Amino acid sequence: MYTIKHAASQVGITAATLRAWERRYGVINPHRTEGGYRVYGDEDVVVLRVMKELVDQGWSASMAAAEALERAQVAPQPRPARTDPEHARDITARLIDAGAALDAADLAVALDDMFALGSFETVARAQLLPALGALGQAWADGRISVAGEHLISHAVMRRLSVAYEAAAAYGHGPRIALGLAPDNRHELGLLAFAVAARRRGLDTDYLGADLPIDDWLGVVAERGLAAVVLAIPTEADIVPTGAVITALRDRRPDLVVAVGGAQQEHAPQSAVRLGHDIIDGAERLASHIAGNRR
Repeated sequence: MYTIKHAASQVGITAATLRAWERRYGVINPHRTEGGYRVYGDEDVVVLRVMKELVDQGWSASMAAAEALERAQVAPQPRPARTDPEHARDITARLIDAGAALDAADLAVALDDMFALGSFETVARAQLLPALGALGQAWADGRISVAGEHLISHAVMRRLSVAYEAAAAYGHGPRIALGLAPDNRHELGLLAFAVAARRRGLDTDYLGADLPIDDWLGVVAERGLAAVVLAIPTEADIVPTGAVITALRDRRPDLVVAVGGAQQEHAPQSAVRLGHDIIDGAERLASHIAGNRR
């Protein structure tokens, strides 16, 4: 057994960091002596070492904790999550304030707090995507600069990229490709959907933003592909995305072509609408793929 100071030194972190990880993420559950002192076992040190390695590699603390617990096959015991609307507004306000001040440190803390609230699905649905909508409104209102909006967007992109890579173990089902039409660079919503789809069990290839039509046609030349997913987040994306969908349907009539985003109702009728909830959308996509294979 180790004292908190000894356990922290074994891992290479401070005692304050160990306490924060224990309290915020439930990554360990120490025993207490009769005198009330925390003591830590070898298994606690192992989990903490894995978490530190992942954080050093660039993982967010919340995702590193979840991965460390999964690798150790330990059931997490997080603090109760607050899901009330006021708390959601508080985190969103902190994100926007950090972006307006170009304060990367405060932004990282706010994102850590957000992603610690629950599973990826819960956080994306109830916190992240609504916060991104509020960010867009703040930019439109002039409450945040282009630089501040980019700071937040890139930080979120990094978090989603880590979540996407962490979900690789789930993706053993039908293969799908996800990307955006030419000149469409608003990819946060689509990447969040890619994470949800991969966690749902779909084998995803995330291709990113601004793909020319010829490249899309090359993608669907792969006969093992079960579906393609695009997004129409803004009015400016309606025409180019419609052109891609039409070209794909002409080339591969057998392929499921699905679309999400705020303007998805403007897509060609041949496209499957995924709706505005990424979790429900992943289920809908999986159902259409299964029906298409019968």
